Amino acid sequence: MYYPYLRARQFELISLRELALEGATNNIVPVLEPLSNRFNNLQLANTVFCEQGFKPYLLVNPLEGDDDSRGDTQIFLEFLAELEDSCFQIAFHFNDNKEYIESSIEKYNLTNCMIVGLDNYSDEESLKVVCNNQSVSHIMLLDPTRNRGLHRFMSTLSDKSYIRLDDYFDKEPRNAEYLERPARKFSEEHLYFSSEGFSGFGDFTILPREFVSGGSAPMAVVIHFTYLNNEDDQNIWIRHFTSTSNDSRANVQGKFAEAAKKAIEFIEQEEITNSAASEIKDYYYRHHYPGLGVVKKISIKNHLLIIEAFLNQR
Repeated sequence: MYYPYLRARQFELISLRELALEGATNNIVPVLEPLSNRFNNLQLANTVFCEQGFKPYLLVNPLEGDDDSRGDTQIFLEFLAELEDSCFQIAFHFNDNKEYIESSIEKYNLTNCMIVGLDNYSDEESLKVVCNNQSVSHIMLLDPTRNRGLHRFMSTLSDKSYIRLDDYFDKEPRNAEYLERPARKFSEEHLYFSSEGFSGFGDFTILPREFVSGGSAPMAVVIHFTYLNNEDDQNIWIRHFTSTSNDSRANVQGKFAEAAKKAIEFIEQEEITNSAASEIKDYYYRHHYPGLGVVKKISIKNHLLIIEAFLNQR
């Protein structure tokens, strides 16, 4: 099973809604980090998810986002408790906050919870206790084998789904710098996670782990595009299709066309036929620039579709 870690922003949620409507989520359970206490996008997504029987995890104590909704808060627990027919499952960031997690589980009578451990905790004994809680069913750790003792302990919890999370995206400081980046191997966990004792694997998709809020018009437009490389034992590779007229912020539509043309040439060469690839073609041939949010959505969607298709064939 694949557990992509995504921020619960507009276009990330749209990509998941579209995948759910396509029926392309048999092997995908997203882990979503909300960034504000404005719930409209989550409510819209929940309606579609419930209609399609799709049950992502929602982190109820986000590490990023607005100050008034970040941290060990009750805001998202209350939202889910009051949400009619919620299809979100509960996830907690562990950051040496054992008491908060245990009290929340008890107060809201929670089950089937996920514990997510990144690299901002030090109390491993408390983490072990929390993960051993009978209301916890899933454990996701960032780069779990860096700590062998903790990894071995988690591997002994046979009644839990143990998931490895990795950060693969190499972010450049400026989009224009992707122009010189060659194709490279992105991930191989889809090939090996099961044989290494994990129930699932996750990544931050084609986005950096580092949270960046907002931004101005770019000097360059990039379409980050992952694919199965059949010449490299079906490892996932990534290409960065980048515009070339990058000397000013003007004509973003033209920059998108330059990047999309490169992407389409590769898509047709590799005979990639998923809905994300079709969407790039549609915008390009209609001479329509959909906005940077949609470009991001397409890249996320393609990445998830690539992994979904692979796992369907296992």
